[in-house]
Amino acid sequence: MAGGNPQKNNHHPSSSSSHHRKPSTNNPNKPSPSNPQPNKPSPKLNPNPRPEPLAPPPQPPPAYGFHMLDRRTIVLADGSARSYLALPPDYQDLPLQFPRVPIRPPGPDPWLGLDRDNYRQQNQEYWNSLGVEGSRKRKFGDERDELNDEFARQRQQLLQYGNTVGSHVAGPSSQDEKSAKIIKAEAKGNMKRRTNEAKVIKPEGDYRSWQGRVSEVDQEKVKSSFLNFVRAITENANQKNKYLADGKQGALQCLACGRSSKDFPDVHSLIMHTYNPENSTSDQVPNHLGLHKALCILMGWNYLMPPDNSKVYQRLSADEIAANLDDLIMWPPHVIIRNTSTGKGKDGRMEGLGNKAMDMKLRDLGFTTGKSKSMYGREGHMGTTAVKFAGDQSGLTDAMRLADFFEKQKRGRGSWASVQPMYRQGNEDEKDPNFVKLDKNGQKERILYGYLGTVSDMETVDFDTRRKVTIESKREKAHHS
Repeated sequence: MAGGNPQKNNHHPSSSSSHHRKPSTNNPNKPSPSNPQPNKPSPKLNPNPRPEPLAPPPQPPPAYGFHMLDRRTIVLADGSARSYLALPPDYQDLPLQFPRVPIRPPGPDPWLGLDRDNYRQQNQEYWNSLGVEGSRKRKFGDERDELNDEFARQRQQLLQYGNTVGSHVAGPSSQDEKSAKIIKAEAKGNMKRRTNEAKVIKPEGDYRSWQGRVSEVDQEKVKSSFLNFVRAITENANQKNKYLADGKQGALQCLACGRSSKDFPDVHSLIMHTYNPENSTSDQVPNHLGLHKALCILMGWNYLMPPDNSKVYQRLSADEIAANLDDLIMWPPHVIIRNTSTGKGKDGRMEGLGNKAMDMKLRDLGFTTGKSKSMYGREGHMGTTAVKFAGDQSGLTDAMRLADFFEKQKRGRGSWASVQPMYRQGNEDEKDPNFVKLDKNGQKERILYGYLGTVSDMETVDFDTRRKVTIESKREKAHHS
């Protein structure tokens, strides 16, 4: 029996044995048993590997809450005790909380950092498959996103991080709801601010329609507001220079709005706001129009032309700019006399012509109605004397006559502006013929320059003089007198 079994298998092979022999005879390339190969399919031969077993379903997360925290007490330096909540010592061993499930459907969007337009171009077939209604909704959605880009980004941050309803089994906490309200408030505030900034500079047509309303405003209130603002701007050197820098020294504020003013990037945007103030009452409109005129004169622009985005109103000749400034005189009228210092004294402080000495010089010239006042600073005499005249028609006439006297001697405002860069207080300019000359007796005498005091000279006089004067129009004063 033991010897018959092999013979039987040789003549009548079984199905299992024949199955093992057949590949060895028909496939000569198969490796021999002497050189076995691991039974691992190659990626090329078997592109579909055996799938891995599915992971078990996740367990429900634990009910997190304040009950898991430990209440501890600490004694402060003053002896008082304070309690607080802290994580337990074995918080590392606690089961991890499952990550939040995104509530935003997958797809291209700015909050994912993808370029939606490029994504659509690369996947045009997918967007076409949405149909007419789907593409129409996406189109209108894109327009809203472009108009409300920042608000949409804030809203997505709120949806992703601020609103925790449904993302925790234990329910939303009061802190999360408070954070969500804060984010919503900030988003609304940012959107309102962007909307207001977009309305600062409007098309020219809006201002043409507003021009008809300017004539309806009380012009006396506009004039009073203008004179007050032009004085307030020019008497403060820092504020004046900030406006002249045209936004390069920081954002500008509207003096008519006061503390409620928003920031403006330059004088042009501020002027556009003052000419057409939004949400302003009838009492605030004259103040804004007065500030508009004051800023235009300060910058050397045409206040008679409505401002627009073309900025044509900013083109004004040098003679017109000087005429606008010269018309705004100090009242009561003053004549500013320069180069009145005489040098340094023994104590090192600057000395100059006193009030009585200047009055005597003016009497010698035939001007007896003015009253001189020398300007003094930290270092002594400032080399400037202000001659005050009466605040009426006769005083204005005498002041203009003294100013014309200096102008005919070629020692008026323009002449002083040309030699002022070479002016040095002290004894350094005694040899300069622009500042010192010899009198009939061969004695050195200061060459005086003088001109009618205007709004441009507010920072030249002392605080007491600025406090007692106002700014008026020379043309109107001369006409009414």
